[in-house]
Amino acid sequence: MRNLFTDVFDNYSTTRAKLGGVAKLVGTPDQVSLLNEIPHRIETFLKDRKIAHLYKVKGSIGNGNIARVPWVGIFRKEVTENAENGYYVVLLFSEDMSKCFLSLNQGITAVEKRYTKSFAWKKMEEAATRALSYLEVAPDVWKGKIPLASTGDLGRAYEAAAIASYEYLRTDPPSDAVFFENLTYLLKHYERLFSLFGKNLHSLFSVSEEEFQNVVLEKAAQLTTSEHVKNIVSAPLFVNPLSNKYVRSPVVAAAAIQAAQFSCEIDATHWTFLSRARKKRYVEAHHLIPISQQSHFQASLDVVANIVSLCATCHRLLHYGADNERKSLLMTLFRQRKEQLQKHDLQIGSNDFLRFYAGTAVIED
Repeated sequence: MRNLFTDVFDNYSTTRAKLGGVAKLVGTPDQVSLLNEIPHRIETFLKDRKIAHLYKVKGSIGNGNIARVPWVGIFRKEVTENAENGYYVVLLFSEDMSKCFLSLNQGITAVEKRYTKSFAWKKMEEAATRALSYLEVAPDVWKGKIPLASTGDLGRAYEAAAIASYEYLRTDPPSDAVFFENLTYLLKHYERLFSLFGKNLHSLFSVSEEEFQNVVLEKAAQLTTSEHVKNIVSAPLFVNPLSNKYVRSPVVAAAAIQAAQFSCEIDATHWTFLSRARKKRYVEAHHLIPISQQSHFQASLDVVANIVSLCATCHRLLHYGADNERKSLLMTLFRQRKEQLQKHDLQIGSNDFLRFYAGTAVIED
């Protein structure tokens, strides 16, 4: 393995510069090592352990644009077969080719699409920290964020999403014995997380109400046409076992905000300040039939038809206001949305609807 690592360290930057940023196969020693030899050696190791059928091994120099941080991934097929989703063990070479890491890491693209890039990086770090608490990690293991000297978003995402890693310096690449001992150790932790959390680690990070609403506004500001809104219909709901609450889709809520043109649907003249999200008016997304009542329905409550755009004051009123103050407003919104709700198989009478808001308990959106 030492020679293969050295081939990458010594040649990748030169190859990348000569190719002018294009991921083109030219058969250089670094490409042969990354795409053929290192994956082959790992596959042979897995075969010898009779677990090769569980994993897909793949090297990458990028797709279209050549990667700043090339990698070789070991993907458990039941979790993922690519670096965008789930979590996996991956050999990551730093952009400056001064070191590399064998890392138990996370796919971040799916979280970026659901939320935003900066938010995803923050939450992947949170998930990594929580994942570590379920593992008995040896003292020589690098815990959490890793330094890949990356100037690109993908590299920085790998840095943020790292859970547990082994560092190898260019001046001291690992022997076969060391590398495969480290790989065995990380695969053990990989299997441990898979047994606990299944296909992704999203349940290991939380999203506060404030964070949710800010992400919704950012994503709503990116939607520029009604066609975008029409194409976003619903999202499957799942419960976060840490909070025991349903996880809402900011993409669906953003479509509802955009459809309302960033105005309060109780009264469009209600004043509200300009947000940082492209200077759109600040409003908040509210599930008319509270998301906490999902167990009463077979169809998802996380649909555009069930989400209204409200100014902050009206939103607080519907959550915390006295029954006699919010009843007429709730009924107005309910009548406006009743037909749309029925189209999504959300059948409910007005009395049952009001009962969800009755009493002194705070209603979860």
